[in-house]
Formats: sequence, C-alpha cells, structure tokens
Amino acid sequence: MLQVLLTGSSDEDVLTGLRKRQLQTVAIDLKDLNRFTAGRAPDAIVIDTRLLSQLPPEIAGLRRLFPSAGLVILASALDPAQLRDAMRMGVNEWVAEPLDLDELVAAIDRVAKPLGAPAIGKIFAILGAKGGLGSTTVAVNLATSMRLATKQPTLLIDMHLAYGDAAVFLGVDPRFSVVDALENIDRLDETYLRGLIATTPSGVDLLASSHRIATTVFDVARLRRLLDVVSTMYRYIVLDCPRDVPAVLEAIDAAAQIVVVANQELPTLRSAARIVGSLRQRCGAERVKVAISRFDPRADIGRADVEQVLGGAVHYQFPNDYRTSVAAITRGEPLIINNHTQLASSLGDCAQQLGGFAVAKTEVAKAGLFARLGGRR
Repeated sequence: MLQVLLTGSSDEDVLTGLRKRQLQTVAIDLKDLNRFTAGRAPDAIVIDTRLLSQLPPEIAGLRRLFPSAGLVILASALDPAQLRDAMRMGVNEWVAEPLDLDELVAAIDRVAKPLGAPAIGKIFAILGAKGGLGSTTVAVNLATSMRLATKQPTLLIDMHLAYGDAAVFLGVDPRFSVVDALENIDRLDETYLRGLIATTPSGVDLLASSHRIATTVFDVARLRRLLDVVSTMYRYIVLDCPRDVPAVLEAIDAAAQIVVVANQELPTLRSAARIVGSLRQRCGAERVKVAISRFDPRADIGRADVEQVLGGAVHYQFPNDYRTSVAAITRGEPLIINNHTQLASSLGDCAQQLGGFAVAKTEVAKAGLFARLGGRR
C-alpha cells in the first residue's frame, strides 16, 4: 500500500477519499514535514494549495527531505507561471480543480516510486565564489574520498558545460560530455548515460565538460532530469558547478549539501556573500556550507572576519599548498591519493564530515600527461 502525506489541506473529503482508495494517507501541516518520522518514508506528498495565493516556499525543500517521494500539487486552477515555478522546485504532477479524486490518485500512482526502486543517491554541489579558487580541486578530491572510503559508486559531473577541467585533474580524456547528455535528454536513461560516462584511474566515474560550446541554452528542467537519472545509478554524486549559470544554480536545489569555496581576499568575500545569501534563502541555511581555500592564518582577514562578512560559520578550511596541487594536476591524480600533506588531510576531513565515513587512501594507475593535453574527441 502506498504511503501518502497530505499537507496544506483541511479538506476532510480529500483525506477520506484517498484512504477509501486504499492509500495509506497521513495529514500533516506543511511546517511539520521536516519532523515527520512515523513509519517508512512516504511514496508521495500531496500539497493542497487551493486556498493559497502562491506556492509555499517550503516545497523547495521537500525533495531534500524526502528524495524518493513524488510531489503532487492540488491547485484551484492551472496557472502556467506557478506550474513552471513548481517544476523548478521538483514537483512532478499538477492537478487542478474541479477536483476528481480518481484523477488525483492516478497522479499519485504515476509519481510514487515502486517498491524495490533504486536508492536515491546523495548529491553534493561545489562552486567557487570566483574563478581560480580551487573549487575543481575540492570537487575532484571530495568525489575521490567518497569512492575510496565507501567503495560505493561515485560520479563527478563537471557542470561547466564547456572547457571545464575536471577531466584533466582525473587524468582522462573523455569522448563524450555533459552536453551530450543534455542535448539528448528525451532519450536519457541508465543505459544511454553509461555510454557517455568515463571511468577514471581513481575509481570515480566522470561526466565531463565539453570541448565545444553548446548551441542550446539548457534549462533547469533538463538539468534536473539529468540529476534524477544519475541519482538512481550512484550512491554519491559530486557536482563541480559554475557560479554564473542560473539554470545550474537552480538545479542544485536537489543537492544534500552545497559548498561555496571562497578565500581571504575582500573582492572574493563580497562575491561569496551574495552567493551564500542567495543559496541560504533558496535552499535553507543548514544545507549551505562555506570552505576557505588557501587559508593563511597570518592574513589580515582572519577566519572570524570571514564569518562576520558571510554571516555564518566557516565549515572547512584548506591550507595553501600550491606546489602539491599543481603536481597532482600534472600527474592527473587527485591529491587525496597516497598523499600525507595537510591539504590532503583537510580535504579528507571535509569528505568525512559531508558523507559521514572514514577516509581511506590508495594508489591508482597514472595516465600520460601529453595524452590528456591532446583534447581528442
């Protein structure tokens, strides 16, 4: 029997009607959903918005709270603008009045995950407050730590649609890219996607950035579809994100944790304050973490100053070790591997805190430098 949460509604006819149709339905206030612990996770959540003038902002967090649940809006009318906003929040179905309970049940059946469906993977999004801060280094090494420590399938997606560097950092030269996946989103399934993903010597799988500029502007719906598919294939997904692509920033609402990388320079902190503030408002402060790269304890701007500017805690700090970082990139090997520097240790600690596991280190095969510079496609 499907378990359904009904929220935002005081309509007893809806609650009774769903129960009569063999749906195990619990009515709960929207603000109490984050404290719902009764029984197993819901298969679907119905949000009744018929008495509201706008969509409740809490909807955006439901995908994080209940990643395997389908979301259904019950509305007084079919409003195209609200429907578009709902899709961006991760809503799967929209049912408008006049209310037909059988139509509502059919929508629930369409979005509910069947028993035995693959587990939903955890997504971690990494983005820099500006270029050149080492956010790709952070993303590559977090993904590697998660893979080595847990032995679970781990995917790194370079969300820079063109000219991203994650493939170089991992020592591979993939033939296909994230652009190929987004351009063929209508045929995207596990079989097709596996043909686009590259394996790397570190054990992390990679959906790389393209060596060409896409001719299509990709919307958030395509990006969400991509993340939905990979979440059924991998236990951990790390996103190396650009800061200047609005659709990417909207799509990372699906992430369990978002790490904004900054440093101790004032212009960077001003940019970080804007990005962090926007993400906290949209995704919730508890999901947005701040990391300081190339941390210098003797700098004029200290950690306390950074926290004051950003209005919250600095969760991770990575020491400045330029030589180690460049050497790892040249080898095409994540620096977390077989490396005992403070930088590697701090990256491992970050992965452990985000994912909740102990970090292991091992050696991997090395790819040739000049093969990786060739840019073969």
